[in-house]
Amino acid sequence: MIRRIWLHNFDIDGINNRVVASSRKKNLMPESLTQKIRVAGQLGRIGAHIISERLSRPKPTTLAEIPPSVDALTPEWLTAALCHGHPGAWVTAVSSGSGSDGSTSRRVLTIDYNDVGRQAGLPTSVFTKSTPKFTSRAITVPSAALTCEALFYDRIRPTLDIEAPRGYYMTVDNRSGRSMFLMEDVASAKNATFGDPTKHYIDRTRAEAIVNTLATVHGTLWESPRFAGDLAIVKDAHRWQIDVNETIAFPRRTLIGFDRAASVFPAGFRRRRAEVFPALMTSLAMHNSAPNTLLHSDVHSRNWYLTPNGGMGLYDWQLISRGIWALDVSYALNSALTVDDRRSWERELIELYVDRLHAAGGPALSFEEAWLAYRQQAFHGLVFWLYTIGAGRLQPAMQPDEVSLANLERMTTMIDDLDSFGALQRSSAASARLP
Repeated sequence: MIRRIWLHNFDIDGINNRVVASSRKKNLMPESLTQKIRVAGQLGRIGAHIISERLSRPKPTTLAEIPPSVDALTPEWLTAALCHGHPGAWVTAVSSGSGSDGSTSRRVLTIDYNDVGRQAGLPTSVFTKSTPKFTSRAITVPSAALTCEALFYDRIRPTLDIEAPRGYYMTVDNRSGRSMFLMEDVASAKNATFGDPTKHYIDRTRAEAIVNTLATVHGTLWESPRFAGDLAIVKDAHRWQIDVNETIAFPRRTLIGFDRAASVFPAGFRRRRAEVFPALMTSLAMHNSAPNTLLHSDVHSRNWYLTPNGGMGLYDWQLISRGIWALDVSYALNSALTVDDRRSWERELIELYVDRLHAAGGPALSFEEAWLAYRQQAFHGLVFWLYTIGAGRLQPAMQPDEVSLANLERMTTMIDDLDSFGALQRSSAASARLP
């Protein structure tokens, strides 16, 4: 199995020391201003690199340079990335098909090898993610999204017994914003179908597979000492959102998204416009005093794939964070299930999660505390999708509006059904005990 990570201008093993050292420095200016200055510098460097790439049109042949796009891939570069460990194997030809664009550009490569490569069983269909556009780099570099995703595939994915793609080769340069991810093409290798709330129905068997996957991830990394070691770069969910708020107009775009999508909200929810973002931040603040685990953080239905045997696979791990398990579970079930199915199954699914979490190495939660957490952590997914449909003209179109509206109808109905606003108002003592 090919699996290598190359992070240009970034040292994962040294990140913890830099975090500690940074925290000891005297703060000479407001943190929000520091963040904005840092991001402005990053965007300036990225813009200069984009201009240079358009003029020079690089076609790298060694791993010392990252191809700026799939169109710049060469057989020589792919040989170095994919044929390592197989002497005499090389790529003879490569072609790319259609794909999609959002925060990254996603394409599938068809790769031919010489006889040695074919006999070694090297992958002939490879899923790629890259960042050829300024808008993609402007999103992924300040948030360290692709650095975190590369970390997941290199150091976390091998420890998890879940359905998720394998990473072959991942490379990121945080100065230029270039990146190239080569991963298992599950559509070809496993005959998988990528999820979509407007196209695919998630039945009870698949809903349970979602719960089992999340319980395995959460139980495996529950209160892991690795968060102070090789996973120190992974931010807690509260800190992640604060940094995003200070970098882009996330709260304002959420309000714009609310107005654009209000027609699909329950009548009672439409009166809560001004309360949504404060509710999110209140729910995330709970993560600071609760046991943490690894969160995927963006578990909407289009980040899952359906396997022919009734299973569910999870991909797109670029927004990993650490925090309260219920953020993932609430988000996933709200996005994947129809309103009627969620109402019918959610209590039993939370019971299943509690059981499977304990089996995977997590604590033995009571149903009552798990149910409260599930209700309280419903705002993260909602705000992500309000932001998505509220995006400005200069931001990448991350999802079709019909998908955003389908998610938002399901999520706002859940919050209304379960009185998630009321759940946040429970006593501070109850919140402090939140698992």
